[in-house]
Amino acid sequence: MTEFLQEILGQPEAICATAAYYAPDRAGSKSLDDFATAARKAGSIVITGMGSSYFLSGTLRAFLSQNGIAATVINAGELLHYQLNVLADDTLLVAISQSGESFETVNVVRQMDQRGIKASIAVITNEPESTLGRRADILLPTMAGTEEKTSTKTFITGFQVIYMIDKVLKGIAVPAGIWQTVAAQIEATLSKREHTCPAMLRALGDASYLQFIARGTSMASASQSALMAMEASHTPAQALAGGEFRHGPLEMVCQGFTAVVIAHSATPTFEQTHRLIDEIVSFGGRVLLISDRPDAVPPGDALTVIAAPAPDEDLFDITSIIPVQLAVEIWAREEKGIIPGEFTHGQKVTNIE
Repeated sequence: MTEFLQEILGQPEAICATAAYYAPDRAGSKSLDDFATAARKAGSIVITGMGSSYFLSGTLRAFLSQNGIAATVINAGELLHYQLNVLADDTLLVAISQSGESFETVNVVRQMDQRGIKASIAVITNEPESTLGRRADILLPTMAGTEEKTSTKTFITGFQVIYMIDKVLKGIAVPAGIWQTVAAQIEATLSKREHTCPAMLRALGDASYLQFIARGTSMASASQSALMAMEASHTPAQALAGGEFRHGPLEMVCQGFTAVVIAHSATPTFEQTHRLIDEIVSFGGRVLLISDRPDAVPPGDALTVIAAPAPDEDLFDITSIIPVQLAVEIWAREEKGIIPGEFTHGQKVTNIE
């Protein structure tokens, strides 16, 4: 068993550990309240991160906007070199970094301090004792445990924290037992991998490029999946919103083209997604669809459908990425002949620019 697969299998435990930290009357519950108060009072909100953390930034912005709170997402590298002037004393800077040591994100905070900018800093990280964790005014830790390979546990628990922020802003309690349900659904997907992995392996085939397609908050999972494919299987990949894919990239579709589509059947754009899938198949492409229902779209020779149930639509981002993780892990080993998740040119924590 690869170390990458071991970390994939550890995700139910990570979900439960993070849920326990943020349970009512625990330390995490107060941090969620503090974040909600700061977000409502802030003159502006800037959310930043790199890689997986940057993808989660977009999800947080989406949830904030649903609560009538405007926020700007800026890649930490771009913020550091080109847009620091957007930070002011009344800004709430939300820094997302799994390690708490990401070079660009850490240096954004250092530059802010050197310039005397008194912005409040909220940090979502898996390492509370990291540089960013120690600097935080509001600390929102994930409890994913040790992670050495491509992000799995840290990504889903980061999303979990953002989901809980949304519920606090709405004044709605997280339903009792929901995290146990999510953990059980992840466990069920993992336990079925001997059945689903061969089907996903056939769907990916000998692809030399993977196109990931999603909409709404599922763009975080699609973007993370593309990054994971590049890191873990050394395969070029890209994530695009379904609407954007129509504006030019659709011309790439031909025999041998492979798309992975992530879509919940209850989303307001599922009809458009279904139509796009039909067109990709009609033009000779293959599609691996990850949805909440196995019958969301009738499967066919060029369309493989894998179910990833979720207790509600917003939590689909957590359950939907599990099959993709499994698919990339086995595809890297069996099709690409490499050890998935091994870093050959870089490392887990990027501490140089």
